[in-house]
Formats: sequence, structure tokens, C-alpha cells
Amino acid sequence: MQSIAALYAVFIAIFTLSLQSKRDNTNSIANRIKPPLKIVSYTAAGTIYFNGLILIVFSLGSFSETKMKILLLSFLVSMVLSLVAIVYSPMNLLSNVSGLKTSSDKFSYISNLLREQEGNPVSSVKQSEKNTQFCIRALDDENPEVRTIAAKALRQVRSQRAEEALLGLLEDNNSGVRITAARALGRIGAENAAVPLIKQLTVDKDPGFRACAIESLGDLKDKRAIEPLIKSLENKVPEVRLAAARSLEVLGDEKVEEALIVKLDKSSPELQKQIVLALGNLGSKKATGVLIHKLRHKDPELRKCAAESLGKLEDPESVDPLLKCLGDTNPEVRNAAAYSLGVLRADKAIDALLGILAEKDSELQITAVYALGNIGSRKAVDSLLETLNDSNPWVRRYTADALAKIGD
Repeated sequence: MQSIAALYAVFIAIFTLSLQSKRDNTNSIANRIKPPLKIVSYTAAGTIYFNGLILIVFSLGSFSETKMKILLLSFLVSMVLSLVAIVYSPMNLLSNVSGLKTSSDKFSYISNLLREQEGNPVSSVKQSEKNTQFCIRALDDENPEVRTIAAKALRQVRSQRAEEALLGLLEDNNSGVRITAARALGRIGAENAAVPLIKQLTVDKDPGFRACAIESLGDLKDKRAIEPLIKSLENKVPEVRLAAARSLEVLGDEKVEEALIVKLDKSSPELQKQIVLALGNLGSKKATGVLIHKLRHKDPELRKCAAESLGKLEDPESVDPLLKCLGDTNPEVRNAAAYSLGVLRADKAIDALLGILAEKDSELQITAVYALGNIGSRKAVDSLLETLNDSNPWVRRYTADALAKIGD
């Protein structure tokens, strides 16, 4: 008995030294196992020491039959617990012993996958089922950085299992993880993501997540998101309101147009700019009047946005207001107005555009040349021929294109 106890003591000593020298790996393995299995793992380790203690006690002297039975029973119970641990604890662990990764290893591995896909039309994650499954498993890691980068890597993968795993992250306790998952779901166009995103949008308090969820709802183009996004135009956080306006532009219908028009004059300058651009992209002539009104706004950036959007609406009513903008004090407003007049093919603008050709602002000259070419009037030919001698090569290039369009 003393020999057995001595051998067991040697085993314990080796086991302890091994744990000490591999402390980092041991901690990483413990982190790899989920909480219920951790308890069983600790039980397995505890029984090793407990059994050794019993053997040492046996070797120290003689005991009564009752005490011996108690000790043997304790020994037996500890062995049973150890067997339970061996059966259940390693099932999650031993299935992947050769490829077991610490959180740091997983982060590095996935980072390399993302680096490999830079400039590569087919990502390593999408191309390899093994890498896809690895990233999906990494979504369960305790380290939020690993979950975040794994969700980022899955943006290229269109599979039901990946979508389900990403949907589970929408309620993650880390906002960065939730944001990345929301972006990934929008990127892959997950069909089942709209309802969970809308639900989370109403309960999540993090403005960063709400803005990303709104952008993803726009990417999904699901009409069910229109009502929640219109409500988000009233949000106290500017980023959320701007995201809502951008996504509503994508989802646009008559109801969206009306909501944006109503909201326009009640918004901050930044949101007004976004709404003005959205109305232009929606192409609704209902917005012509409110956009013309914005051409007189004190903010030159807003005037510029209004001039750009009026060109997209292609409404003849905007020609005269845009002509007035050619005399604006801000060159960017004049540039936007000139471009839109070219889009509208406004013959009334030819003389004013020819006057711009004599200015020294090359950007304005190029826009005027484009507009004259788009209008297509032969009245502009002589002036454009002179512009072919301009010192700026870009002006000469666009002038040649304009003359080709006129076809004189």
C-alpha cells in the first residue's frame, strides 16, 4: 500500500509541475469549455488529488473495519465522479484535440483568413467549409474580440447555419459583437434577419447598434422595416436619424416620400441634407417645391444638395430656380446647379453656361462643358472649339467629349 501511495504521490507531483508549466494553455482550455462542463472538469482534477490523499492516509497506519469501509467508499465515489468527468467533460474537448485553439489562436487564425481575402474575389471563409465551420464555432468563444472577428469573417458566407449563428449574436452582451453581427446579416442579405433586427431595434439602448441595424434593414430592402424606420427619424441620436433617412431612401415608396417631406423642415441641417438627397434619389416630383425652397437656405451645403436633387427629379419647374443658382456666391452650389441644368437639357441655360467657360475655376468649367454637351445645342460649338485650347488637359478632354455629343 505504501508503494502504491508513493507512486501516486510521484504522479501528483508530475501532474502539478505540468499544470504549472502549462498554466496559460490550461486556462485557455478552461475558457474553451462552457460553464457546466467546467464544473465537471474541475471535479475530475479534484478527484485525482482526493484519491491520492486517500492512498496516503491508507499508508500511514491501520484502521478499523468501519473506517476502512468509509475510506474505500469515498475512494469509490471519487472514482465514479472521475469517470463521469471523463465521459462528459472531454466530449466537447476531445472531438477537436488536435485542432484545439485558444482565444488568441482563434483570433490570429481568423485575422489571417481576412487578410488572405483582401484583393481576392473569393474569400477563404466562403471557399472552405472547414473555415466556415471554424468561424461559426468561434462565435461561442468567451472573448468578445473573437466573436466580433468571426462575425466579420462570416459576412461572405451565405448559409442557413451561419445566418442562425449570427442572429443569435444580436442579443450578445457586447455591443461591438452585436454591431458586427447586424452588419454581417445585412451584407449577406439574410432573409430571416428583418424581424429580429426590427425587434432588437426597439429594445437595444446602444445608438451605435441601432444605426447599424437600420443600415442593415435598408440593405435587406424589407418593406416591413418602413414603419420602424420612419419612427427612427424622431430618435434623439443624430446618427440614428441619419441612418434612418438613408435606409428609407432605399425602401422608398409614396409613404416614405411623404414622411421625409413632412420631416424636412423639422430637422437639423445635417438631417435636412440627407433627406434632400434621399428625395432626389427617390425621384418623386412631389418634392420639387420643397427642394426649390431649399435653394434659398442660408447653408450653402444644403443649397448644393437641393440643386443636385432637383436635377434627378427632371422636373422643368426647377429650371428657372437653378438658373438663379448659377449666380450663387458659393462655387459648389453653382457647380451643382450647372450639372443639374445639363441633366435637364435646359436650353434657357446655354448663355449662362457659356459665361462660365471664361472663368478660371477648372471644376466649374468642366461642369459647364458637360452641361453644354448634354444640352446639345450648336450655339455652343464656337465657344467649345476655343475651349479646346485651354491649358487644363481635363477641360480639353471634356470639351472634346461635349463636341462629340453635339455632333456638329
